[in-house]
Amino acid sequence: MKHIAAYLFCISILTGATGALAENNSESAAGSLFSNLSTREYLTGDWGGLRDRLIEWGLTPTANYSASLLGNPVGGMRKGIKYAGLLNVYLDFDLEKLLKLGGTRFVVSGAWAYGENLSAKDIGNFFTVSNAFNGKFIGLYQLFIESNLWDDRFTFAVGRMGIGDDFSTADVFGIYVSAVVNANPISLTYNIPAYLSNPDAALGARLRVKPSRDIYIAAGVYNADPDAALNQGVSADFDFTFNDGVILISEIGYTPGRSADSAGLPGDYKFGAYYDTGKFDELSGEGNKRGGNYGFYIVTDQMVYREPGKESQGLTLWAAATYAPEEEINVFPFFIASGFAYEGVFTGRDNDVAGFSFAYGKLSRDLEDQDYEIGIEGTYIFQVTPWLGLQPDVQLIVHPGGSGSIPDALVAGMQLSVDI
Repeated sequence: MKHIAAYLFCISILTGATGALAENNSESAAGSLFSNLSTREYLTGDWGGLRDRLIEWGLTPTANYSASLLGNPVGGMRKGIKYAGLLNVYLDFDLEKLLKLGGTRFVVSGAWAYGENLSAKDIGNFFTVSNAFNGKFIGLYQLFIESNLWDDRFTFAVGRMGIGDDFSTADVFGIYVSAVVNANPISLTYNIPAYLSNPDAALGARLRVKPSRDIYIAAGVYNADPDAALNQGVSADFDFTFNDGVILISEIGYTPGRSADSAGLPGDYKFGAYYDTGKFDELSGEGNKRGGNYGFYIVTDQMVYREPGKESQGLTLWAAATYAPEEEINVFPFFIASGFAYEGVFTGRDNDVAGFSFAYGKLSRDLEDQDYEIGIEGTYIFQVTPWLGLQPDVQLIVHPGGSGSIPDALVAGMQLSVDI
């Protein structure tokens, strides 16, 4: 260790000496590099102008990497620390530019997920504490074509898509580290295993109609077989079959303040219903199955205060609820969550976001000795650069697993998000 310390000391002296000789040049170069990295939209820049040229030609390539490192120093089944990461790569082809097909685009994307589930291994709770955890796989995510007609009043898409990417979601949900509402109310995925979202998807078709500027009606049909996504091992999934029925879903939404010429504050009010034609195991454990499952959801978010002279900075409130009447086959017959997000809390930090959420899930009466679980989260996104976000996060899991046998858990850690 003494030799290493002496070596490092010598290096520091030499570095300081050479730095003094070329102080002006080095400071100028370092400053230029830092300025470039801190202002560019993506970590890798514009590739010498190639990225902009590709977009002009009709191809928009994007990639994002998110990773979380979380631990539970208090409570749960045992203390632990787990990492989870997800890399998404998207290619969005503008077929209007490429093939003169007006209002049409083709999207193909892939995902690489790796890591471990702190909730399953160390805490023992339902409300997964990291949305970055998606198992371990390399595979296909999306592969669909979409057409927008009549000034986006009619939109139709068909191909491999995630139902939760387009239904029962809100932009504000994306700020949270836990999977309680990111990207959808987590109760939906427990009740309907094929209710997939990033990075899992399956064959489906959806349409969206806007009878007026602030109102839309959407509907979709999707493969109800959760195994169609595979994405649990190293694979490239090209399964476009319907093996276990379909999920039918519809949603009506009111979106005031979202148009460019709107004077009011933006909001979203969504009500949806779904029906899965597949077969479901009864939770009593007696081996019985029941055909068909249905439920309802409400998702709302509303900006209630906007910083003077700012476009997106301000306070947004949100709430979500799901109801699945068939308690014999639904893990969460009732779920409710609410919270807020404030963008630009501090002066000079306009792009930072602070968030809080509270979620309550009532467990099925057919799950013995399990009744409810609560998840509380406080989070803050430091938008270090346009492409880099660092997010300290704290969560409290009350009544983990719906049973009093597991102590309440405190979860803390950090999430990283990089636009590549």
